[in-house]
Amino acid sequence: MSVAKKFTNVLRALIISYLVTGLMLLFIAFLMYKLGLDEGKVNFAITLTYILASSIGGLVIGKCMKEKKYLWGLLQGALYVGIILLASILISHGNNVISTRGLSTVILCICGGMLGGMIS
Repeated sequence: MSVAKKFTNVLRALIISYLVTGLMLLFIAFLMYKLGLDEGKVNFAITLTYILASSIGGLVIGKCMKEKKYLWGLLQGALYVGIILLASILISHGNNVISTRGLSTVILCICGGMLGGMIS
């Protein structure tokens, strides 16, 4: 498979992951509005959203690639969360972006991408 085709497949998986993230975050915002969810429940739902979207992206990239699917899923999960972290750093000007909870979310997203690649 050519490098251009691999790049296209990775880009496709990332776009699908971010579409899933956007839709799920809109749903969480709707639930916050209607049910008045507290901060702990919202943070859990957001973390779950990131993990699920990363897993779906890993599943997509695993379907596109025929070998080493778990490594492609791991790469997709790392790129997914890396772009989110980069956006967070740029928006907050580097102020307290990485925390213990954030680090565990990064690890879970990477593992979620790898799991998606493995089950594809």
